[in-house]
Amino acid sequence: MKNILARGGIEFLAVLFGITISLWVEDSRENKHIQDKVSEDYLYIKKEIELDIKNIDNIILAVNSQIVSIRKLLNYNEKKIDFNDSDVIFNLKKITSPTFYGTKTAYTASVSSGRLNSSKDINLSNEISLLYEHFYKRLDANSELYDFRNQKLKSDYFMDFFQITVGGQKIDDTSKDIFFSANTRNALYWILEFVESFYILRLNDTKNQMLKTEMLISNFLSKIQ
Repeated sequence: MKNILARGGIEFLAVLFGITISLWVEDSRENKHIQDKVSEDYLYIKKEIELDIKNIDNIILAVNSQIVSIRKLLNYNEKKIDFNDSDVIFNLKKITSPTFYGTKTAYTASVSSGRLNSSKDINLSNEISLLYEHFYKRLDANSELYDFRNQKLKSDYFMDFFQITVGGQKIDDTSKDIFFSANTRNALYWILEFVESFYILRLNDTKNQMLKTEMLISNFLSKIQ
């Protein structure tokens, strides 16, 4: 009887051990699959960030160029330099809205699947989330404000210059009076203050986080290859 019970106990333990091993193997296989997909997500996010870095570099150049044009127009407006019709028109044409809106496709897909929070490297996932949830969103809000201010500048103050910048007509005395007015000067300072005090800073802050995140992802991927 004792032998039968002992043999039964051993068989039970063997079955239990076999089930435990099978579950462990299946769990390990599933976890590896998830981590492989997380690594794949990281790769796609990295590629999008690399493209965004090139894009934001171009935007920063365009915004700095616009700052130069605004300051030039203010110098003309305040009569610090002699009025030059063609140069005024050239700089008026450069007042646009060079804004940056980041690409979020790969990040959104990873978050929606729940994989980003399943990563073994929590610090890396946190840095990625910081880029998209803080820096990108903050820059989006500033980009919308920048667009709004430029649209208001053109609709409220530069409408009289449309026939000059678009229609190719020369600056007459009436247009000159409008250009030299305090309203035009205040409107230009309104744009300049926002660009220099906020927007260009948000662009550079976001770019720094993009570079940091891209480097961290590259280091992570190099370790698993």
